[in-house]
Amino acid sequence: MEEVALKDLDTRLQKQIENARKAVDKNPTYAVDILTNIVSRNHACLDARKILRQAQQRATKGKTKGLGGLLSKVTSLPFSMSSDAKIKKNPQKAMDSAEQILNSNPDNVTGHKILGAAAEELELYSTAVFAYEAVRQLEPSNSENIKALMGVYIKTGNSEEAIRIGEAAYRANPADDEVQSLIKKASVEQTMEKGKWEEDKSFREKLKDEDESQKLEQAGRAKTGDAGLRALIEEAKRGVAETPENMNFYREIASNYRKLGEYDNALEWVAKARELEAGRADVNLERLVGTLKREKMQKAIAEVEARLEGNPEDAAAIAELERLRTEERTFRLEQCEDLVQRYPNEYGYRYELGELYFEDGETDKAIKELQMAQRSPKVRVGALILLGKAYLAKGFHDLAAEQLTTAKSEIPGMTDQKKDVLYQLGSAYEQQGDMDKAMVEFKALYGADISYRDVAQKIDDFYSK
Repeated sequence: MEEVALKDLDTRLQKQIENARKAVDKNPTYAVDILTNIVSRNHACLDARKILRQAQQRATKGKTKGLGGLLSKVTSLPFSMSSDAKIKKNPQKAMDSAEQILNSNPDNVTGHKILGAAAEELELYSTAVFAYEAVRQLEPSNSENIKALMGVYIKTGNSEEAIRIGEAAYRANPADDEVQSLIKKASVEQTMEKGKWEEDKSFREKLKDEDESQKLEQAGRAKTGDAGLRALIEEAKRGVAETPENMNFYREIASNYRKLGEYDNALEWVAKARELEAGRADVNLERLVGTLKREKMQKAIAEVEARLEGNPEDAAAIAELERLRTEERTFRLEQCEDLVQRYPNEYGYRYELGELYFEDGETDKAIKELQMAQRSPKVRVGALILLGKAYLAKGFHDLAAEQLTTAKSEIPGMTDQKKDVLYQLGSAYEQQGDMDKAMVEFKALYGADISYRDVAQKIDDFYSK
């Protein structure tokens, strides 16, 4: 299935969508009803879906806090990320279910995940990007979502964006070999695009590095199923028996257990690797322990969420879910604080800690870490953006505008990140009362993406005055 642009729809539908867009601000519930019906009959129209998301945000504003918000987060329709077979069997129905979830709470991560998975099944990769980007905004440290997002960015030909978010994920988890493989794949795609290599050349010829090619091919085979992964594990165990000091075998075993979701086994083999002479000084193995523990917690959370989908009124499961989420959050924060204390000049850790503080409302602590994180070229732009948002949260609009203006100048092209900066910068000027400067940013965003958040409504309101 191919994506369909708004302009390619029937003119009557275009008119309905335009009327719904105009109603987003004053009557968002009406807009949600109209647009939900339209996207259910036009699954491939991403533009309509983006406007629907704006309407959902407006319609539910302030209604998803407290217990209601919790129930909204754990309540979903027949589809879940644990029911891949259902999504594959009827992806259109899965997309409709996802939108019903998001009608109740547009910040529901499960809803966005279902939408992304179903869109991928239909080869609607731009829609999948839209869904997974929403998850990234809500759960920026969700590594599985980052990898899914990288995959669809590569499929849409946006290898540059895949590399950018992949490098950020790699800094957070240097031991994640799947992220490394995706970065390499995106780099190859980017090189092929720039070099305009002939289609009849083989993948192996284009890589040049025979050894690297074999590694990537082996990784690809390992993803074909549990049986393939277990075969690789047994092969690596035989390697350990023959050459017990070879760290690569231990890494491969741990990595494949991780792909199987068997985190205790993965941790066991990482511990064995750290007992070796070479492993004692391997900082990446130390970091991998923390990553595996965190992913184990995330798996437990997903299992409880799946239980709640079958029985959303289960009070014990709701309480367990809150406990697991609190434990996972506390673990991440403590781990990051420890890493910053031990590696004060690793600014990627400071950036991640700043993100966590900002999400927890510890704005002053976040500002301190983000100011230092700017020193690293790798996380500088992200730190500038988040610092601008932190200043906005404190009401320091002029300071926010300074950071966001700098960030804007350092982002080439019109990426999703650039759109976010334009919107935040316009908001900073708007809150200062400087509508002339605000409209410069909003117009630039409007010209690039009319359906981005509520920018169309802002432009309409400005000209109507």
